[in-house]
This record gives sequence, structure tokens and C-alpha cells, in this order.
Amino acid sequence: MPRIEPTDRNTDSFYAVLGNRPEIADAWAALDKVMLTDSSSTLSTALKEEVRSGLAQGIGCQYCATVGGAHSTEHLDPRASLAGAFAEQVVNNLGKIDDSMFEVLRGEFSNDEIVELCAWICFKLGANVLGALMKLDPATEEQSSAYLGLLDDAGVR
Repeated sequence: MPRIEPTDRNTDSFYAVLGNRPEIADAWAALDKVMLTDSSSTLSTALKEEVRSGLAQGIGCQYCATVGGAHSTEHLDPRASLAGAFAEQVVNNLGKIDDSMFEVLRGEFSNDEIVELCAWICFKLGANVLGALMKLDPATEEQSSAYLGLLDDAGVR
């Protein structure tokens, strides 16, 4: 059971709790949508989902770790694999990431893409921390299916 009573927002667990502050929930949802699926994005939705799913496994938000199904450990795309490894370093070694990591990133990503990747990692890290603090329950089958539908609409699956 979440630490804060969910609102009656007809949405997922994360936004139901965040709905105690509707203006924040609305702004967060708008940024989430833009960052995940906006056509001006420099990164694919599939890559961002790979990063999100991987981040969610180690932070402690049960909702974030289960929405969208199990995290795949098979990385077929080298860019997604590198982005996921970088996200893991951010979580585990934030203060110890040196310039050489950014040189490796520059081998696969433009500066614009690196900035977007870092923003995405920070945004999703924040969502995971908030979910862990609130002790959100795992995603229901319905919530996971709705998220997978969003990914389908974005052409990820």
C-alpha cells in the first residue's frame, strides 16, 4: 500500500499518488509524454524504454520495475546497450563518472543525443525514487498492458 493515499485519478499508480498535487502530476505527465514519444526527439523511443526499464530494476520502485513487463537482458542494439550501461553507471557511480565515459558516448551519440539521454536518465531516476519513497505497488496487468499499448503506438514493439 502506498504511503500516501492515491487520488481517484483514472490513471496508473504513480499518477494517482502524484495526483495529490494535480498541477505537478499534469506537468510531469506532459514532460513524460514529450520526452518519451515526441517526434523531435533525438533518441528512439525503444532506446529510451530500454534505459527506463533497466533503471527501474535497481532503484526500488515496484511499480516502475513491473510496468511494461520484465526487463530484457538481451541488448541487440549497441546504442541501447551503451545507453543502458551509462544509466547503470549514473545510478551506481554518479560522482565517479569521468570524461572518458563521455568520450565513449560520443563514439555512438551526438552531443544533442547525449544531453537528451542524460535528461531522460535524470527524469526517470527521479520518477523511480519518487515511486520508491511512496512505496508504490507493482503494476497491475491492466496498467502494464496500457503502458505496452503506448509503446506499441510509438512503434517500439
